[in-house]
Amino acid sequence: MDEFITMNEFADQLAEKRPDILDEMVANEPEYQIARSIIAARLKLKWSQQKLAERAKLTQTQVSRLERAQIGSFRVVMKAFNALGLGFMVVPQKRETAKRRQS
Repeated sequence: MDEFITMNEFADQLAEKRPDILDEMVANEPEYQIARSIIAARLKLKWSQQKLAERAKLTQTQVSRLERAQIGSFRVVMKAFNALGLGFMVVPQKRETAKRRQS
């Protein structure tokens, strides 16, 4: 059986062996933040994906994709956000994240 390692140890190993994966995770973080926000708001309202779809005038498949961070169109995201009573806030990036994206 493999030895148990902490998440920090795993991240260090990943950074050493596959830095491309960490770069991809950082690059996709905004999509995951959107997905987590949609899921949290939907669950707080005790809505199913189908109910959110109906309220947002989307299909259940579109809601499922949003919740898997497969952001196809900003318009679809906004329909879901509006139905859930959510909004966007634009903030400056942290310097480290901005530098990684420019590389």
